[in-house]
Amino acid sequence: YMRYLSLDIGQRSIGIAVGEIIARELTTLKSPKGSSFYQQPDEVLKQIKDLVVKEEADAVVVGMPITENGRLTKEAEQIKMFAQKLENYLDIQIHMVDETLTSFMAEDILMNQGLTIGEAKIRVHQLSAKLILDQFLENHETI
Repeated sequence: YMRYLSLDIGQRSIGIAVGEIIARELTTLKSPKGSSFYQQPDEVLKQIKDLVVKEEADAVVVGMPITENGRLTKEAEQIKMFAQKLENYLDIQIHMVDETLTSFMAEDILMNQGLTIGEAKIRVHQLSAKLILDQFLENHETI
């Protein structure tokens, strides 16, 4: 089976999940106070590379927020540029998938689990990454 690392990329947090057949939440990377991953990606690229190596991932899945008419949002443009940097840096295949509703779904799931808003905030990105990967694995049955 192929093993994937999945990323829910935001300006200040990157949620990460990993999986082959079933995805599981892994971690959330936070940007240093007052900085954005889009402006200063170098440090986080290294952290992601370390996770790819540690988790023995064969490819990376990146969630892209796409508008209803199929266009990329401003945020998605930045995520796309970040993903291209990541692809060059890692020299690994990157799959872009539409993740328009995953953040809302993740918030919903966490609230239904009775987490506090603080606890939910910590987990929302990595759960989004898990949902993105679940969706990808479902649509790309690879052996």
